[in-house]
Amino acid sequence: MIIVFLGIISISQAFSQGKNFTIQSQVPSWTINTNSKGATPPDKDISDGYFISLYENQNHVGLQEEYTRIIREIVSDAGVQNGSEITITYEPDYQKLIFHKVILWRNNQPKNLLQSHKFKVLQTEKDLSKFIYSGTYDAFLLLDDIRKGDRIEYAYTIKGNNPIFGKNYFKHFYFEGSSSIGHHYSNLIIDQNIPLYLKNFNFNTAVKTTDKAGLRTYEWDNKLTKTYREAPFEPSWYNPLKRTQITTYKNWTDVVDWALAINNYSDINTTLLDKKVKELQQKSNQNPQKYLELATRFVQDEIRYMGIEIGQYSHKPNSPEKVLKQRYGDCKDKSLLLLHLLSPMGIKSYMAYANTYMTTKTAEYLPSPFAFNHVVLLVELGAKKIWIDPTISYQRGPIDQLYFPDYGKALVLKKGTNALEQVKSNATGKLVTNLSFNLPDTTENNKTSLIVKTRYTGNYADNIRSEIADSGSEGLEKSYLEYYGKLYPNTELKAPLLIKDDEASNTIELTESYEIGDIWQIGDNGKYYIAFLADLIGDQLRDVPAKSRTQPLSLRFPVNIEQTLRISTPERWNMTTEPFELDNNYFHFESNGNQEGKLLTLNYIFKSKKEDIAGSEVKKYVTDKKTVEDQLNYFITRGSGDENPFGFNPLLVVLFIITLVISIIFVFNIYQKKYAFTLDEIKSAPATKGWLIVLAIYVVLIPIELLTRISTSTIWPQEVWDELSSKHNLLNYGSKILFIGDVILSALLFCFSILGIFLFFNRRKSFPKLYISFLIGYICLIILNYGIYLLLSQVKIQGSKEDLITNLSAITYCVLWIFYLKKSKRVRETFVFTYPEFEWMTAMTHDYQQQIRSSKKENIEHEDI
Repeated sequence: MIIVFLGIISISQAFSQGKNFTIQSQVPSWTINTNSKGATPPDKDISDGYFISLYENQNHVGLQEEYTRIIREIVSDAGVQNGSEITITYEPDYQKLIFHKVILWRNNQPKNLLQSHKFKVLQTEKDLSKFIYSGTYDAFLLLDDIRKGDRIEYAYTIKGNNPIFGKNYFKHFYFEGSSSIGHHYSNLIIDQNIPLYLKNFNFNTAVKTTDKAGLRTYEWDNKLTKTYREAPFEPSWYNPLKRTQITTYKNWTDVVDWALAINNYSDINTTLLDKKVKELQQKSNQNPQKYLELATRFVQDEIRYMGIEIGQYSHKPNSPEKVLKQRYGDCKDKSLLLLHLLSPMGIKSYMAYANTYMTTKTAEYLPSPFAFNHVVLLVELGAKKIWIDPTISYQRGPIDQLYFPDYGKALVLKKGTNALEQVKSNATGKLVTNLSFNLPDTTENNKTSLIVKTRYTGNYADNIRSEIADSGSEGLEKSYLEYYGKLYPNTELKAPLLIKDDEASNTIELTESYEIGDIWQIGDNGKYYIAFLADLIGDQLRDVPAKSRTQPLSLRFPVNIEQTLRISTPERWNMTTEPFELDNNYFHFESNGNQEGKLLTLNYIFKSKKEDIAGSEVKKYVTDKKTVEDQLNYFITRGSGDENPFGFNPLLVVLFIITLVISIIFVFNIYQKKYAFTLDEIKSAPATKGWLIVLAIYVVLIPIELLTRISTSTIWPQEVWDELSSKHNLLNYGSKILFIGDVILSALLFCFSILGIFLFFNRRKSFPKLYISFLIGYICLIILNYGIYLLLSQVKIQGSKEDLITNLSAITYCVLWIFYLKKSKRVRETFVFTYPEFEWMTAMTHDYQQQIRSSKKENIEHEDI
């Protein structure tokens, strides 16, 4: 309400006083006449329904005048809405705004709209939300009866420069913008004896110069300028526009000398300041490091940020005594106050100019005060250099370990300095969070408990401490509850937020406690699931399209996060995880997990490496981002009701059972198949011994091994089948065909392995050939299983682990037994029996009886003789 009240007063004053605004139809005599005709840009380069056909900007340094003429052409109804207002911003404390013309052109006929009573001069203060009061005003004109096809021409002069810069002059001339301009003309007129330094950005064309009557004129003339569209997440330093920087400062030493002069308050009355120094000396017990810590905290936390940057105070700080008395100030006020608090203790410190947007690119500018937008302090404590930003509140921990943002290069205001200095940014902070889920029995409507413990250190602790100070623990608790409520509906607060702040080590620990009702959600496939997400890491990744771009991409930096999810289940479920790591030029990510009984633990680590990347790297960044995001989600699923309670694929299970039944019938027929027998082979068949005993053990154990292989196969989980459905057709249908073949072969081989036991111990004649066929089929199954495992691993589908060495050993055994069964004489002599048994038993009996009869006949004949 106070701000609104002040705004109303300011507006009233603007109307009553005029605020250095006048109307004068005569254009300044020093201006150069230009051709006002400009080309029409293509439709794609026109935004908001209108375009600028002429932009003319002329500057006379000696007269401190800037003349601007603009012709705006309305091409659509949107242009009527967006282009029917004229707004000019100026600073009436040292500038005068003079309007020369406002003409509406319709059908090439002019209409004069320059009426003073139509203008409104309003104090807007666009940066008031940033706690900066600059004293700027807007002259605003709302035009009546504007139509499609109209041209609006207006011209004005702003007279006066900020007196804080004295006779120095510097300016940026821009020749391009976000929309194409038909004709862009700029000039600068200056005494030819004044040294002027120029630097072009993004173009190399030399400026046109003309000398006349002791004045030098610089001219830039551009037709149909290029259009630049801003891309998402461009770095703050990125500027692709054609522009020229002009300055009268010869070097950085000139800027330092100017800055030292305007920051000099050596003759001020320091009664209040001296009192504060004595207080800090007593609290620190005259210890310089402790004194520095207390003074820094005082300025950061107890001098609130508020900038009254009117006139010369846009760059000149207020006196430290005044700032201390009013208990507020902007960056330069707070930095100078801290410098004056440190000086009586013999602590050397220097104000330093930095640019929070340009950072490392600041050095590319020519020397001028406009190269900077921020003021910090460099402290020399013994051999240590400590960079301090007095505008950052609630920093704790050792004073020599305070976090200082990476402002790139700064100009230290020290006599004789002639170069920028690289700041030291020590982003050693870390964010570690642990989420513990305790899931209830899935058959009951119980609540899930969630405990979140988060540990902030370094710059992370500074940020959360500031947030707690702004929002309060209650506000923070509410925002966290709303956040988890979006992830898991029906989330309720179980216990108040606990905050533990260890200022000595700059560590903050938060403990959150929630209860979640109905955490199981129903998916599109009718199955229940819970989605667990490493959300903190996902928030660090930029959401940009995977397409080529010329603009660089700004990344979140610095980032150092560890997130752990602990999921406790009511009973032991088979929850598999695979370790993963991705390391590139811009970040490092790794994840792993392990299951111990009912507890599944998922660990995630993310560290950033760079602040930005080139546009050519964006495609790879998006690919890597998608890979990381796939790892951040973990799903636990279960069936609906009694349907598929074990998570098996019902189609494959039914297919296995059907194949098993058919195979049983098939092998039973094989078992009962009749073969011709040789009685002599049966009579002379040896007992099972030697290597056949080892084979007997193998034949008995192979069904168990086969059953284990079948039950642990990758193919059975329904999730695998569902995941394949989201892949391309060749992979989807090809893999499912392999699954079906695996199931059929597994069921058939299992039945044959059981048949092998009966055939072996009955020493059936059919055993060697049939078992060789079984072993060949078993080799095929091993290869098929391992092939499926490798295929699914390539597409990031987790399955049962397949060990290559184990599979090779199994294949080796099969090959050896195949060779033995084909070559062994003992095998041929041992496996000679056929089905049915009573046939060769009957033959054996008859043969035995015939042998007895023959023996008796020989004995009788012998007695007769």
